[in-house]
Amino acid sequence: MREMQLSVGRITVILGVITYIAALYIAYIYLISPAYSYYQLTNLHPSLWVTILSSLLAILPSFWLEYQVQRPSQVIYWTLYLFAYIPVIIIPDFIRVDALDSFWIFKLVVLAGLMILYFFSKISLIELPNTNFPVAAVNVGIFVGMSLLYAVMIKAYGFHINPVSFKEVYGVREVYRSETGRIAGYAITWLSKIMDMFMITIGIMRGQLLLLFVGIFGQVYVYSVSGHKSVVLSMGLLFVILFCLRKSGRTFGISFVWFMVAFVVLAILVDIFNDNIALTEIFTRRMLLLPGALSSLFFDFFSTHEKTYLGHSILGFFVDYPYKASPSHLIGFTYFGSEEMSANVNMWADAYSAFGYAGVIAFSVLLGCVLWLYDSIAQKRNFVLSVALMVMPAWSLVDSSFIIALFTNGIVIAMGLNYLYRSDLWEGNEHVSAKNISNPV
Repeated sequence: MREMQLSVGRITVILGVITYIAALYIAYIYLISPAYSYYQLTNLHPSLWVTILSSLLAILPSFWLEYQVQRPSQVIYWTLYLFAYIPVIIIPDFIRVDALDSFWIFKLVVLAGLMILYFFSKISLIELPNTNFPVAAVNVGIFVGMSLLYAVMIKAYGFHINPVSFKEVYGVREVYRSETGRIAGYAITWLSKIMDMFMITIGIMRGQLLLLFVGIFGQVYVYSVSGHKSVVLSMGLLFVILFCLRKSGRTFGISFVWFMVAFVVLAILVDIFNDNIALTEIFTRRMLLLPGALSSLFFDFFSTHEKTYLGHSILGFFVDYPYKASPSHLIGFTYFGSEEMSANVNMWADAYSAFGYAGVIAFSVLLGCVLWLYDSIAQKRNFVLSVALMVMPAWSLVDSSFIIALFTNGIVIAMGLNYLYRSDLWEGNEHVSAKNISNPV
């Protein structure tokens, strides 16, 4: 009976992935490309058999991907699969003159990178000692840390709550860019990606409405200041993930795939009914299609130009960086003619710009090690909170480099916070390990 249930679950996952890919094709061909062909999102009409071949490569990981999640890394794996891997595999076919050129090698190397992450999710975890810090001291430290971050924000931007519509965010962003220093930028990132998500999740799980309000209010404040749509979308993604973790995570993959299908399809239907592309532009183009297309542009440029070797980043003291701008701004200027545009791309394409194919493999291994260590921390903490702390920093891997996600976007902070905060001591909490997942609701 169990084997039969698993077989039905696997079929449901595969059908969901196929439907998701078909929906992305429809959104790109009929809505996004006609409106954004000037923006490198062209449609060069790849042949049917090329499209089928790419689709099969995109579907392939769904045959082994664990839809019954037991570790936070498996949730991250799902996020990278749906948000980064599939768009990288299928979207570049539409913008490449020869859809079967050397970019296919890049696709296969990215597949290898995804398989490396899957391998690390199977390695036995290590037992880490619990922190000896008093619970009250940790709670006070968290409160003081959040207060300092908000103080930095208020000093830099003032305090105002004025959430504008998505159509009006660009004016807010211009003001935000002109006023943002490095420290204030860190404060906004760490609050929106980690601390507010932390508060929202605890508020939901523990029924503490004050913490839920603090988290949501904080996100509204950050959005009012920065105008970043991702702040709003991140809350939506968090709620979806928390919902999909019901039933002890046994059907997470199934629920997550079909939620993504529903979002993409609903946006398409609403836009067709309203004769515009508003929802598809906000959700599907920016979050899914554009990063996939930008991977192709990164590949084209750094296949014929010198690699960066992280000379603009952590190896700046050791490497003579050959360019005047960062890789994302370099691609923005080269292909879009704008010195201000930052063409943010996923961790695999960024890794290729640094070290070529070896970089894709190396950074996949490094990410696998980080997620394995985080799983080891999480096995002595509440599973759902562990996922919530990591999913937003890890989501940034969809449109930023591994190094940026690790430090700037807070993967390291999420690891430290999850280790220090003893969620395993919650009253009535059943300890969650890789072998024992408590029901989050």
